[in-house]
Amino acid sequence: MNVTHAAVSRHIRELEGWLGVELFIRTGRGVELTESGRAMARDLTGAFDQLAAAIAPYSPKRQSSQLVITSDVSFAACWLAPRLGQFSARHPGIEIILDPSPRLVDFKRNEADLGIRYGSGVWEDVQSLLLVRSRMSAVCSPGYLKANRVREPADLVSLPLIHEDVKPLWQDWLSAAGVSRKVTEGGRLVMGHLAIAAAEAGQGFALADALLACDALKAKRLVRPFDVYVGELGYHLVRRAGRAETKPMILFRVWLESEIKASLRTVPWER
Repeated sequence: MNVTHAAVSRHIRELEGWLGVELFIRTGRGVELTESGRAMARDLTGAFDQLAAAIAPYSPKRQSSQLVITSDVSFAACWLAPRLGQFSARHPGIEIILDPSPRLVDFKRNEADLGIRYGSGVWEDVQSLLLVRSRMSAVCSPGYLKANRVREPADLVSLPLIHEDVKPLWQDWLSAAGVSRKVTEGGRLVMGHLAIAAAEAGQGFALADALLACDALKAKRLVRPFDVYVGELGYHLVRRAGRAETKPMILFRVWLESEIKASLRTVPWER
């Protein structure tokens, strides 16, 4: 804004005086919005976004657009990061900043322009677009499959399974495969993208979906021996509720949807 903090504070006090409403609470650590301030911010943000979008095409000597994207760590590591170069080559005027993080960023604080989240698609204060359903199946390296003489799903019960939590999804997968026995206590607890890497390294079976495993399946670093699938969640493209899409956001969304469809066409999987 090219003005000092003192000038901003003075303008805020003048605005509060003119409105007759307190917008901020001054604390020892800074300022916080009052309920009236939060309501005004919600109402004005959409209007400012519309103004910015309307003016952008006519701005002289526009510099590179910047797009900050927060992403589920597994999605970023296994699928998105290896493909971002293609988007940048197609749209060199858009600078992509990728922030892989397991936490849910606060879009109201403008911590990111877009996000890719894994889940049901229902989150507070965001607009969500389903990109793809995540149907999970068991994968392992070809060498591990051969060395352990796995013939049927029941053979997995006695093996150390790679997992992300306390095994409920593995138990669901075995039940879907018609196996009534419980998963053993052995195994390795790792993050999702590391589970796929561990399976590629021949350390056991992991549960993966078509999108995250597609590159390893195409390269034959992984195999999927059984047509058994579980899971109803998915990957969603999200942004702050009420925020208008900018041109960079639209270009990224269109590219993302196209790349996902292209990736899924390369691997046989339940649709």
